[in-house]
Amino acid sequence: MDGYLISIAGNIAAGKSTLTQALEKRSGGKIVSFLERVDYVKENGYLQKYYEAVSAYDRLKGKKLTGKDRASFLEVKEAAEYWGYKIQETYFLSRLLDLGVLSEMLREGQSVAQDRSIYEDQIFTKNSNNNEYITDEDYRRYLDLFDLVMANKPVPDLIIYLESDVEALKSRIMERSRGEEAELADPANHYLSNLNDLYRPWIMKSGFPYLIIDTEEIDFRTGKGLEAVVQGIVQQVPGAQTLFE
Repeated sequence: MDGYLISIAGNIAAGKSTLTQALEKRSGGKIVSFLERVDYVKENGYLQKYYEAVSAYDRLKGKKLTGKDRASFLEVKEAAEYWGYKIQETYFLSRLLDLGVLSEMLREGQSVAQDRSIYEDQIFTKNSNNNEYITDEDYRRYLDLFDLVMANKPVPDLIIYLESDVEALKSRIMERSRGEEAELADPANHYLSNLNDLYRPWIMKSGFPYLIIDTEEIDFRTGKGLEAVVQGIVQQVPGAQTLFE
């Protein structure tokens, strides 16, 4: 029998990695946590360059510019579009490789809690297109590639969406102090808010079984709220109670 695939979804700093590890511990190892493995992105500074490029573009969008300022704006826009597509392409390919590893684990009967599945990429890419970080042409190309490549790939038995308000996300980003995320904590930055607007509609239309968890009153680091998640998994996924016995 194949293992169960539980995908943990949520905005940046929602607590996905913490929950995947907590589920592994709570299940006594019957569930293995599978964290994002995108070292190439971080080692080459792609993420910081992306955030800086799109934040610079957002600051200039809508302003009346002339002369040199207009030329500078076009350079900023070009950089945002370059990094907008490059970051999504890189993440997609990285997660596609991860999916190959996951597929083998599931075939061998190993159940997995995954920190952000490849299907969640659709949210980030749509956000990039909505905000002009990815051109309409590149967005269509991405969607065509996604549909082609993802045919017959494993799908989640359950998606757990960790819903968080933007202020809480920014507070956690400041607390964990990752240099590449500094732009996101700026009060004037709307990147996290834009993503939040897309998450719930995507989850509800995804076609996958889902569980929405409000993270305001929970802390998976201390175990607070974990049992409610476990019960949600058991209720949503037939046979999953064996993972926690």
